[in-house]
Amino acid sequence: MKKKLLAPIMAVIALCLVALTACGGPSVEDLIREDLTTQFEEIKAGSDELVEDIEANAGAEFDQLGVDPAAFTDSYLDGFDYEIGDITVEDGTATANVTITCKSMGDILTNFQTQFTEELNSIDLTTLESEDDLYKMAGQVMIDVTAAAEAREVECDFTYSQNDEGTWSADASAEDEMMNAMMS
Repeated sequence: MKKKLLAPIMAVIALCLVALTACGGPSVEDLIREDLTTQFEEIKAGSDELVEDIEANAGAEFDQLGVDPAAFTDSYLDGFDYEIGDITVEDGTATANVTITCKSMGDILTNFQTQFTEELNSIDLTTLESEDDLYKMAGQVMIDVTAAAEAREVECDFTYSQNDEGTWSADASAEDEMMNAMMS
């Protein structure tokens, strides 16, 4: 399930990683800063595209759990922020240091397992009318755990490379950096 939840956010980042060219205009640092700002503002805003991607990837599971994808996204992104720090450019590569403030999906999933197990142990399962009731209970625990999670800061380095034509683009490692930030 965690792959299905993170995939849409990774897709937004991948779509936003545009090729950047510095030809007498803004500096490479400015272009990279603008590119990163565009990406993170999309995530921060919880764009409709992001919610649709989450729904497409985890919609069936969310339906079964009775979880509204938009409500989950809003809860998960509560407290999301970023700060773009230094951007160093040298020899056809650039590294942008970004501090990302976000909730840990790893912590959310761990806390979900713990709290759902506690919930199961505290009730008489014979009182549940259907298996759907069990799934709905799990969905509520997921929403509660996500809402209670605290956002924390994670340092990330996003690498950009310049090709032979002078065009700068983010390396494939950008997705790994975001995944690590979201899971840590």
